Amino acid sequence: MNTTRLLRLTSVVLLAGFAVLFSGCDTCSPGKPGPIAKYNIQVNLDQSLKDSSMLVDLVGVNPTSLPSWEAYSMTKYWQTGDAKRADAFDKFTVSFVSGKSLSDNLKMNDPLWNKWLARGVTHVLVLANLPGPARADHPGNQDPRRQILPLGQCSWAKGTNTLNILVQQSGIEILTPPRNVMAK
Repeated sequence: MNTTRLLRLTSVVLLAGFAVLFSGCDTCSPGKPGPIAKYNIQVNLDQSLKDSSMLVDLVGVNPTSLPSWEAYSMTKYWQTGDAKRADAFDKFTVSFVSGKSLSDNLKMNDPLWNKWLARGVTHVLVLANLPGPARADHPGNQDPRRQILPLGQCSWAKGTNTLNILVQQSGIEILTPPRNVMAK
């Protein structure tokens, strides 16, 4: 009887182990970005800005350069002749012209992605030259003119292939929900 019980218990433990192993184990865990992926990045201009002309830059950055970009003044960045903006040679610029299209898209098959990945890009900065009065500079995502998108697959819900951005008068909003690793 004890042998039968031991066999059953061993079988249950083995089956449970196989179920966990083959249930589509996810490589995502809290604090880990996961493998870097290419995404379609859809930039939309809010309807309230349809009569405005403005620029939005998508700049790919690697971990080494990220801190300097997080701290850089957005006021300086958007001034004519700014060296940091000029040096961001592999950027994707969206030029919204008054009365024209309210959206643009950096496609995941755009050759720019290959340049970014060859440079070890792990984040894309969304930088908007928002219309209106002068704004105070703030670091990182605290500045309404800058949002930082992580490119790790674990940052976004499973199956995400498009990151949706909305540029509003008040700032940039990321519409794509981030992954909630606790809800897996």
